[in-house]
Amino acid sequence: MKIVSLSNAPKVPVNLEGYKMHSSASLEVIHLCLLPGQDMPQHPNQFNVVACLIKGEVTLNMGETKTQLSLYDTVEIGKNMDRGFQNYGTEEARLIIMKKL
Repeated sequence: MKIVSLSNAPKVPVNLEGYKMHSSASLEVIHLCLLPGQDMPQHPNQFNVVACLIKGEVTLNMGETKTQLSLYDTVEIGKNMDRGFQNYGTEEARLIIMKKL
């Protein structure tokens, strides 16, 4: 058993506050924090992603489609689909991003 805390998790190599909470051959789990007005630009990935909003107010941007997520909403996004997130609230937003490798 291995317990990883935010305080000792490795930072992900992006210009956002993101931490790698778990990594294995089949799954990577990222804890992502977006400050008010901050966004993760749209980008594709070579794997499916499951994202769960655990704090705040976030818009999921997929191409021209914008969807506001509610607290604890969970969404699966297929590989090679452009996706991004934007914090439209006045407080920080936090998501758990699970990459199905």
